[in-house]
Amino acid sequence: MNAFRRALKSALAAMSAGAIVLYASAASAGDPFAFEWTELDKGVWAGVRPVSYNSPPTGSALIVIGKKGVFLFDPAGTPLVGERVAAKVAELTDIPVTHIAVSHWHGDHSMGMHKVLEKYPNAEVITHEFTARAIQSPLNSFTPPTDDDVKATRERIETALRTGMRSNGQPVLPEMRPYYENVLAHLDLTTAELRGLKPITPTKTMTDAMTIDLGGRKVELRHMGPGNTNGDIIAYLPKEKILATGDIVVSPTPYGFYSHPASWVNVLTQLKSLPARHIVPGHGAIMTDTAYFDALIEALSFVAAEVDRLAAEGKTLEETRAALDWTAVEQRITGGDPLVAVFFDGWFKTPIVEAEYKIATGQDSEDLSAPAPQP
Repeated sequence: MNAFRRALKSALAAMSAGAIVLYASAASAGDPFAFEWTELDKGVWAGVRPVSYNSPPTGSALIVIGKKGVFLFDPAGTPLVGERVAAKVAELTDIPVTHIAVSHWHGDHSMGMHKVLEKYPNAEVITHEFTARAIQSPLNSFTPPTDDDVKATRERIETALRTGMRSNGQPVLPEMRPYYENVLAHLDLTTAELRGLKPITPTKTMTDAMTIDLGGRKVELRHMGPGNTNGDIIAYLPKEKILATGDIVVSPTPYGFYSHPASWVNVLTQLKSLPARHIVPGHGAIMTDTAYFDALIEALSFVAAEVDRLAAEGKTLEETRAALDWTAVEQRITGGDPLVAVFFDGWFKTPIVEAEYKIATGQDSEDLSAPAPQP
């Protein structure tokens, strides 16, 4: 959940610092909690936000319908998303939801789960054992936005629109205006959603693997080692060749909060060995191949090797950041898109270097005893 909060904080900081170019007009139109639903196989549906980096972050969802039960993966980043996913299930089938799995502890995949459980109260909620502990830890603490937070956000945006100038003295470019206007249009809704978030209570935990029989259809849950978090699990349908990764894979750029770069490479390598016709990332468009996995492997390998080297030379965290040359890696992820580059910097480069530096200096990058920083 704290990674969720840090992502929100990054977005607010972008407004304040004038880096709002992160969100262009393409990211601005429409309901920020709306999903586009795609049927990947008969009875298997993926719900994905059209623009994955819209604010606030909300993970993609998977619905798998069997003869005896329905399985959901990461179904509810906010209460409204939970309501809509539950409504989608009811639209598709009369069979009840029997199993819900949550890929990891970050709240943008589960903090609206109570709305799903209102409709399907007998569903089993499954997480990795680390995730269950993380949900109850100080690292997962969360303070909803106050009235002052909301007022300050509204005033910053209104000032930028009225004056045509950002807080750093740079002009508001035409492509920024639709984003500002969309944030204002949905600010009350977004605030209500953030204030309605609730941590989940898993009813079952796993360590390595679990198979769920829905009747005529099986879903495999697997933990392949630390990656985006210590407790990542994936959902895999071997017969249908459908893979849902959670935030092990996020596009157009990865998230790097509290992560484990070197072992994350190993997890991605394992995932590449799974035959998959459709891949549903934790955020971002549905994929049909693993080309993007290779870009992630390159980026994570670079971070692990270079940060370890610089830390061994006695460099501080800030000296390490300054010494890294991201040119080749960043180009492969962003394709030179300046909008994606800002996103890559704030949600991957900055936190992943901090995480690896902690590992390189003998610290825990995902210390559950540490309190969550609040904006």
